[in-house]
Amino acid sequence: MLLKTYHEVDNPVLLLRNLRASLRPGAKIGIIDRNGNGENHGVGKDLVIREVGEAGYELIAQYDFVKGDGMDYFLVFVAKR
Repeated sequence: MLLKTYHEVDNPVLLLRNLRASLRPGAKIGIIDRNGNGENHGVGKDLVIREVGEAGYELIAQYDFVKGDGMDYFLVFVAKR
C-alpha cells in the first residue's frame, strides 16, 4: 500500500518493477493518492495508471470513496502474468 506517497517517488516505474520480485503470486498493490499536478502534493490518477502499467501491473479496481471531496482515489493493481 502506497498511502499518499506515490507523488513523492522519483522513479515509480523502476520502484514497482523492482517490487515485483518480492510479491507473492496474486499479491495486490494499493495506491491512495490525491489528484494533482505534482506541485500540490498530488498526481493525476491517469498518470498513475499509465506508469504502474508500464511497470508490469494491471488495474483491477478503483474507488473514489476515500474522501467526500472527490480529490483522492484508491487504485488496486496486480502484476501481469
